[in-house]
Amino acid sequence: MPCLAVGTEKNGRLIYDEFLYSDLSCRDTKEGVCQCSGTLFQVMLVTLIASLPSLALQLAATLSQNKLVDALQYYQYADFSMAVLRRILLAVDASLPQVARLLWRAIPFLFLMLPFLNIGRMYVHLRFLRGEEADVKDVFSRAGCFLKAIVLEILTILKIVLWSLPGVAVMFGGSYLLVTGGSEGTFSFLYTLGAGLMIVLGVRANLHYTLAPVIMADHPEKGTFTCLKESIALMRKQIMPLLSLLMSFILYMLLEDLAVNLVAALSYSIALTLNVLLSLFFSSWMNTSVCAYYETRMQGKMQSVFEENTELN
Repeated sequence: MPCLAVGTEKNGRLIYDEFLYSDLSCRDTKEGVCQCSGTLFQVMLVTLIASLPSLALQLAATLSQNKLVDALQYYQYADFSMAVLRRILLAVDASLPQVARLLWRAIPFLFLMLPFLNIGRMYVHLRFLRGEEADVKDVFSRAGCFLKAIVLEILTILKIVLWSLPGVAVMFGGSYLLVTGGSEGTFSFLYTLGAGLMIVLGVRANLHYTLAPVIMADHPEKGTFTCLKESIALMRKQIMPLLSLLMSFILYMLLEDLAVNLVAALSYSIALTLNVLLSLFFSSWMNTSVCAYYETRMQGKMQSVFEENTELN
């Protein structure tokens, strides 16, 4: 079963629907048809490799959660300072098993690995969607973007925070009015308005920069600011289609949580395994959908340029 054509009215999620439920190795060479390659196992394995730092962080947090709570309760009556924080961290570190201790100490390095592995994952997904040969080890092929990926992640977060500042200002304004004698009704209204504004502006900014990692994966020679600018250009007047694409996964995530909670009542270990497998599946689906959306936007952009050149000639 061939994949749906990229650049048609079909969105990225539908493209990947076909990618998932076909034989995952279509080689249709007709013009305008996506030439998907790879298997579902390969896609999920790529996602697993790219998610290893995140899984290790979750494991470290799970293993150290009770220890950290106990340590914080022990020091709750002490003056909070850097010295106290250091004693808390040392107490947690000393009480953990060896494996958990190694994970705890590796947390800064794991955080640094996440951005470039995400770039590598996007690169492999793009190759699979285009029908090009790709291997699981290609997730590390964008190691040259290690520093640029970190800078891109930091800049994206900073820009999202800056976009959200008007909402934060309205919330602080409401709090200031309450402190200076304003009514609680005014405070509630301004605080709710500010929170809503902060969320809307933050989501909008996040959607503006969603394609930046995909652009860097596709063109590693480009700089971070170039990727951000091109992402904004590709997303101009295209916010709602991408938002509807991402929102369509919410139901699946709710069903995932429901299934895991039901299984957890019977067996925690089985529920944990099911949670990891479903998370990998839906993460693979969502990320490949974003890559397919990027392909759609790029082909639409090239089509527009072609039509403009045709008119000029």
